[in-house]
Order: sequence, then structure tokens, then C-alpha cells
Amino acid sequence: MTNKLVVCTQFTLLSIGLILMSCNAFSRSDDLITVYTEMDLISQKEHPMLKNGLAIIKQSTIDYRVKSMPWNRAFKLAKANRNAVVFPIYKTPSRANSFHWLCPITPSRDMYLFRLSNRQDLHIDSLGDIKEKVVGVVKDSMLHQYITNHTKHNNFSLDSTVYDATNIHKLLKGRLDYIAQSQEQLIDYFTQHNLPHSLVTRELLIYDNKLFPMCLGINKKTSQSAVKQLRQAYQSLYAGRNFAPSAVKNGFERCHHSIQ
Repeated sequence: MTNKLVVCTQFTLLSIGLILMSCNAFSRSDDLITVYTEMDLISQKEHPMLKNGLAIIKQSTIDYRVKSMPWNRAFKLAKANRNAVVFPIYKTPSRANSFHWLCPITPSRDMYLFRLSNRQDLHIDSLGDIKEKVVGVVKDSMLHQYITNHTKHNNFSLDSTVYDATNIHKLLKGRLDYIAQSQEQLIDYFTQHNLPHSLVTRELLIYDNKLFPMCLGINKKTSQSAVKQLRQAYQSLYAGRNFAPSAVKNGFERCHHSIQ
């Protein structure tokens, strides 16, 4: 009788232990934040966009995992899955209701149209002049949306790809008339590939850095406790910080400036 009691007691304790372990596992899984980003954890580990975004997650003390992927996929997954964040992401009017926002996390950037310097046949004064031109842009990006919205009645082609580097490569090969991106992105590419800046010219300022803030977006179905922790982490790290952009040194020669 005593042996049976001992066995039953051990079995009961074991069952309770398994239940508690299972509950803890579910709790950890429920609290896990998935970070979706276009940034590469190895080659861009010192990039402010990646460092500042991850600093917020780490400061919150929430368990997390990072998934790097093309921008349009990162955006869609972060929007669709609870307990998810995405950065860097510009807060635009069309995205305002899609996420909880932590803004800004880094300086915003001026956005330009660039062309090859030897393309003397190309010259535009506004977005309205890109008729019959081929423009490279990252698919579903803020620039993609902006250019589409501001050129609805123009006959031009948008060549949308998932990586900025692909567009730059196409431009250098003469397969695009223009690419739309920031000067900082182009400088990073030219530095990595040891290319002279004289190959490319800034043709047109599409809009400046004051238009949209660079942010971290939190999925709307994320637990309230996690959202609170992330907001507190942001306040602790960046409240009151001046995120005005620094002047770009050794950039690309410009033709002229104009805003649509």
C-alpha cells in the first residue's frame, strides 16, 4: 500500500511538473517577439538602422528572434503576424493605421532620382517629366508608392525589384534610366564595390527628409504588455533625442534640386 502511494505521488508530481513546463513554454512562445527587417545581421551589424532598432528590443527585455528578408516580405509578415515588429519603416499616411509606432529611431533621408553621368540625353525638372523613362525602385516600398501616386497619368515604366542593390546594378549596366533611392544607400554600395562616385549623378530630389519619419512598427495584435515594454524601452533610449540627419560627405554630384 505504501509503495503504491509513493508511486502515485511521484506520478502526480511528475504530471504537475510537465503541466507547469508546458504552461511556461506556451508563455515564452506567447511573449516571443519576431523582428522582421531588410537589414543583414552580419554585413550591416553596425548600421544605425539595425543597431537602434535592436537596442529597443533588447532594452525591453522581451525574448525575440530576428528574420532578415526583402523589404516587401518583411512588411507583409509584420503586418499579418501578432507579436511582430518591423524596422526600419517610414511612417506614411497609408501605413499610419497598420501598426503601433515608435518614431523616430534614426534620421530620415532625402530621396533622389539618380542617373548615369554619361547619359547626357536625360534631364528632368520634376517627376512629371519621367514620361517614357524606366525607373528602378524597391517593390512595395514607400518610394514605390510615392512615385506611383504622384505620376498616375504619366507614361513611364517602374522596374520594381526586392533589393536596392539589384536596381543599382541594373543602372550601372545601362538597363535603367533612373533609380529612386537615398544617397546614403548608393554610397554604401559604391564603397562596398570600390566604385567611383563620378559614375552616377543626382538628377532630382523627389522629397526631403522632413516628409516621413523613420520608425519601428509594432503589429496591432501584439500583447498590450509587450507594446508597453517596447514603448518604455524607446522612451528610455531615445526620448528627446535629436534625429536630424547629418550632412552627407563625399556624395554624388548634383544637377539641380526640385520637389514635385
